[in-house]
Amino acid sequence: MSLDIEFSSLQADIFEGRKDIAVFLVKGRFYYLADDKENFCIDVRPEYRSYVERGVLQEELYDAALFQFRGGVPVLNCETFEVYVKNNNLALLSVEWMRGFFRHSLPAGYFSQLYRKLSDGQEERLVMAEWEVVRSRLPKFYIDFDKNIFQHMDWDRCHEDYVPQGWNAKASSEFGMWVPENYKYWCVLDMDFWRFLL
Repeated sequence: MSLDIEFSSLQADIFEGRKDIAVFLVKGRFYYLADDKENFCIDVRPEYRSYVERGVLQEELYDAALFQFRGGVPVLNCETFEVYVKNNNLALLSVEWMRGFFRHSLPAGYFSQLYRKLSDGQEERLVMAEWEVVRSRLPKFYIDFDKNIFQHMDWDRCHEDYVPQGWNAKASSEFGMWVPENYKYWCVLDMDFWRFLL
């Protein structure tokens, strides 16, 4: 499959709500991954247990449901991350691939013009539509297994309610600042587009 088709396919999946982008920190290494946002929860067991308690899921089906979730990985952690990726046939996306995706199909000069408009505080409908194209290509989830940090920008859900005790979890866009410069694919010619999320 050509890169152009891969980029277009991911953009369509994001637009249709089938996938979101997450950045993972696992044993000191950063990874980008695109998947259904439901699969970015750390521990699905409390949610499924609440289904049993509310009568939505039968008790005898609880274990089978856990086994089917995320390719048999109900708890996501350093030890299960590779199993999750393998069992779900997911690709770990390189920062180079993400840079290509971020710039895909956008004409030369697009980023500098948009950056200037956003910096000037322009909020016309056309500018906001242009920003939405760029914003949709940014990661919505940050999962740091090394420091037990979970943040997301999926403002309509409380994903932070499904992390284990001892995790720092919240809905926030500040995680973009924690990504090292060489992994910030959203920086174009020293223009950091993350700043417009803060």
